[in-house]
Amino acid sequence: MVTWSDTDPYFRPKHHLMRIRAFSVPVLLVASQMVLAQWTPLGSGLQSIRSITSQGGALYAATYPSGVRKSTDNGATWNQANNGLPVSGTSVFCESVGRNATHLFAGTHSGIYRSANGGADWEIANGTLTATNQVYADKFFTFSNVTFAVFAGTVANGGGIWRTQNSGTTWTIGHSGMGSNVRVHHMTQVGGTLYASTSTGVWTSTDLGLSWTALSSVNYETFSLAASGGDLAIASVFGYRYSTNNGSTWNDATGDPTGPTSGEMIAFNGGLIALTADATGCVRSLDGGMTWSPYNGGFSAIDVNALEEFHIDGNLLYVGALFDVYSVAGSGVGMDDVSAFHGRVYPSISGGEYRIELPEGSTGGILRFLDASGRIAKAIRVGAGSSVLDATALAPGAYVLELVSDERSLPMGRVIKE
Repeated sequence: MVTWSDTDPYFRPKHHLMRIRAFSVPVLLVASQMVLAQWTPLGSGLQSIRSITSQGGALYAATYPSGVRKSTDNGATWNQANNGLPVSGTSVFCESVGRNATHLFAGTHSGIYRSANGGADWEIANGTLTATNQVYADKFFTFSNVTFAVFAGTVANGGGIWRTQNSGTTWTIGHSGMGSNVRVHHMTQVGGTLYASTSTGVWTSTDLGLSWTALSSVNYETFSLAASGGDLAIASVFGYRYSTNNGSTWNDATGDPTGPTSGEMIAFNGGLIALTADATGCVRSLDGGMTWSPYNGGFSAIDVNALEEFHIDGNLLYVGALFDVYSVAGSGVGMDDVSAFHGRVYPSISGGEYRIELPEGSTGGILRFLDASGRIAKAIRVGAGSSVLDATALAPGAYVLELVSDERSLPMGRVIKE
């Protein structure tokens, strides 16, 4: 029987997400949840998966304290990829992996390392950045050819955000404007704005992290932010909240965990998915963050309490846990189960004529076609039941659909106009 404790370095929680609070999986789901796609365990044989990334058709996992593992067969088998990484005894204390267009990055207790050959070899790329077992590169993000390293620890202690435009040859401050007491948890890009979720609230940047401004409506600890259907959603110490006016005001969600202490939220396949720091495990929203329900099908009873970070690769969403890596597939053009929840628009690919079918009880509303930048390209009033839509005047391209009804924005999938 495997046992562990919070003091065991082999199973030390990274963000308290891996503290085992209970060994039960929620079994009572709302009716709509029963049709949702489930998580698939990869049977990786890995343990304590801190972080996942992908590059060139391969998957990479930061496993603590065993370093980086690489899979070239969709997670069926994994091999060590630690050549050049710092070794302490038999351990490689790697907390994170990330990527940009040309390099992989690994955040270790001895600094940031990079690889230009798919993890075959690593070299130090830390410069003068802090590197300890308390302050290290915890997460990597790349936006518009700028790579960001989010460090554990406060800005005053060498943490915060650091940015590079030359794959780690040089690093510059990426948290200008933030206070010295700020601890950064996560970054997200929505349109041309970067959002940083921190211990003091949400900060925004419109110049790719050169300067930051506090979002006055959120002055409390926030762990992650995501966008769906034109709305924003946050995971905070006061629970999950959503905004329909670009963050000017916020509303409390329902069905979300009470008093989260950490967590990560991500937009995927037309909805929002979030990790929690307790036995709630994973939750999902299909209406822009207004309501949430459990999304734990497929997780083991232990791993549901020990979920780490998300990673999207193409049509797959991955999450690492204590004893395995899990994935769930999106539907590509449309959304696998959102249509069954709010109705559906079909076919997914058309010259401009579509049909919308709304579930019984729906009063209809305004169906919006949102282009790649989130702008409303077309709006059509639709009634209850089934009707034909004429969108032949739309420019060719992919569009996200949302139904605005009773001041609510409901996701309706995606279509392609030929």
